[in-house]
Amino acid sequence: MNQPNEPTHSASDNTAWEEAMSRDFDARVRDLHEAPLDFTSVKGKANRIKRNRRAAVAGGILGVAAVVTPVAVLSNGGDTDSEQPPFVGDPTDSETIADPATPALDYLSGGAWHQADDDVVRLPDNSQPYDAAVLWNDLLVATRWDGEVYSVADVIDDEGNVVDSFETVSSVVVNESGSTIAWIDTDGNVMTAWDGDEASIGTVDLTAAGETIAYSGVAITGGPSCAEEEEGACVVYVNSGLGDDESRAFSSDGTDDIVAPGVTKVFDATDSGTVSVINEVTDDLNTCGGPFDLDEGALRWSTCDYQVQQISPDGRYVAAPQTQYDGLGPTSLSVLDARTEEETGRYGAEGGFIRTWAWTIDGQLLFDAYDGANWHLYSMAPDGGAITEVGDPVGGGDVDSPYTLIQH
Repeated sequence: MNQPNEPTHSASDNTAWEEAMSRDFDARVRDLHEAPLDFTSVKGKANRIKRNRRAAVAGGILGVAAVVTPVAVLSNGGDTDSEQPPFVGDPTDSETIADPATPALDYLSGGAWHQADDDVVRLPDNSQPYDAAVLWNDLLVATRWDGEVYSVADVIDDEGNVVDSFETVSSVVVNESGSTIAWIDTDGNVMTAWDGDEASIGTVDLTAAGETIAYSGVAITGGPSCAEEEEGACVVYVNSGLGDDESRAFSSDGTDDIVAPGVTKVFDATDSGTVSVINEVTDDLNTCGGPFDLDEGALRWSTCDYQVQQISPDGRYVAAPQTQYDGLGPTSLSVLDARTEEETGRYGAEGGFIRTWAWTIDGQLLFDAYDGANWHLYSMAPDGGAITEVGDPVGGGDVDSPYTLIQH
């Protein structure tokens, strides 16, 4: 029996909270998230997005398929006092933008797709929210939890119509040009798809203890076609969720190998042969790694102070949270020079945490952060760390971010 003034919680309240925590926990540990795809009849109308993307490619801006992968679980129980350089960007000096649909900032929020060209497209209503998204040509590919273990990916045109759906064990990833996507289906096939066609380029064993996702696709390079006979072989990078297993690279030419000896986690990969990795976990549970040069077969540099994650579209910078943190997300997010490891910008969450982050087409680092009462959407300039708040703060609980960032 509850004592006077004690808070009361119903079983349904506890269940809802536990389910929300479980989904957020699973997403962060496994990097989040069999119908055939045939888009020969699908004609997208997002011409301005296409022009922006093509201009970005022409300018050498669009450069990497990224996947959001905070790793809170690796951090629990270790040393959380690793030294970090002084802050470069000061969030207290942030400028608030009146219109949240700022050009080059694309994201999902409030049941809508906020496009980089200022258009806002209503999304279909689902029982579960979209928790990851990429742009595939003129289409949005957004994944949502299926209510049990796996996810469903909806392919959505620029009018908000779902033109196809398929099951996937984790988030869908996209290549640098936005022409080719990859995922692992619920039968363990490493799938790729491009305009009008698709191909499986390998298989993994999804058998795992409990409800752990055994493998997840995290990046794809090459394309657009991943057919075996085509030049420009596609490579899909896959992480294991089974402990210390090494990350693997599946190629459309039929090869399947580890990325490199000791690499247990891949965050990102570029067509130029740079892969951001973890290759060591110290005794005090700090994770160490950096940008790995596939041609040289070695790390360009290594750090145990940060996790080196998404590579910027122009290849000059990397997004890097602190190497270890407790709770729902890191308390700081830095930008490092990809060549020198120098910190060029940082955001610190006062009394809260940072949930997800993604590079935009024009090379800004977009991220959502919680301050204990409100959610904020920020962008950070990589060369100096100037921070801009997009729109107004949104109230909510700590597992209820109103934002889903689109990965490029």
